[in-house]
Amino acid sequence: MKYVEGLVSVIMPTYKRSEKLLRAIDSVLNQTYSNLELLLVNDNEPLDAYTQQLKTRVAKYSDDKRFKLILQEKHINGAVARNIGIKQANGQYIAFLDDDDWWEKNKLEEQVKTLRSLDDTWGGVSCKFTLYDKNGNIIGKTRKYKDGYIYKDILNLMSDVATGTLLLRHDYFDTTRYFDEKLLRHQDLQLLVDFTSKYKLKEVDQYLHCVDVSDSQNRPDAQKLMQYKKAFFKSVKPVMDSLSEKDRNCVYAMHRFELGYVCLKSGNKAQGASYCKSVLKSPKACGLALKKIITKLIQTCSR
Repeated sequence: MKYVEGLVSVIMPTYKRSEKLLRAIDSVLNQTYSNLELLLVNDNEPLDAYTQQLKTRVAKYSDDKRFKLILQEKHINGAVARNIGIKQANGQYIAFLDDDDWWEKNKLEEQVKTLRSLDDTWGGVSCKFTLYDKNGNIIGKTRKYKDGYIYKDILNLMSDVATGTLLLRHDYFDTTRYFDEKLLRHQDLQLLVDFTSKYKLKEVDQYLHCVDVSDSQNRPDAQKLMQYKKAFFKSVKPVMDSLSEKDRNCVYAMHRFELGYVCLKSGNKAQGASYCKSVLKSPKACGLALKKIITKLIQTCSR
């Protein structure tokens, strides 16, 4: 399929929480780069109260030809909603934004400019992002990560690449996988592992994406997260199989370390300590875990 040159297709799924949606939509439609289309995918049941509320809230955009509301036949999950948007996108570039986050006005302009300056080995760009609490206060900022084929860093949870930071070449994206619709979590990691194992990713060294971390409705406990991770590793098995045994052990240790953090945060100290000690079996994981702790402290203090 031939895509519209220069056009950025922004995919935005929305599910239940439409109270912050207008902020997200406005941040897209008010970009300094105006050659875009916004595909808002309703991920609610088509006849429920959330859908009716959504239609009322977005009616104000009906005259903007760049705005398109996509109504699904039924709610399945966020991966399905995003894939539906991707399949209807016409742009040369694909971008994503969650319904409770927002962009700085020059986000797309800076990213399109950077991507156009790169050679064909680069499949997309991302950017740094700022974390905000429920009161709009800055509680953290990400740091610059290593560019290139970063799938190993993604697998080791060492690169801060949020889905909302991405701008990808659409035709390149078509040669990898979209979001695995069987996954209930870690679809973002799966997409990034698949994409960056084949194409390089460049980070624009600017804070262009804003993340609202006040919504805790979708944060699982350690037991559920363990199940989600098993499904994730099954999904990315071809990439995991390409790693050395040493690298695979490091990846597994880093994910157990994350499980430990979740346990500790919820008050389960014994289980948390047990998971965290997994990194001791991998010298590489020990170093990465220490680096992650230091980075987290610096990120939280950078306000």
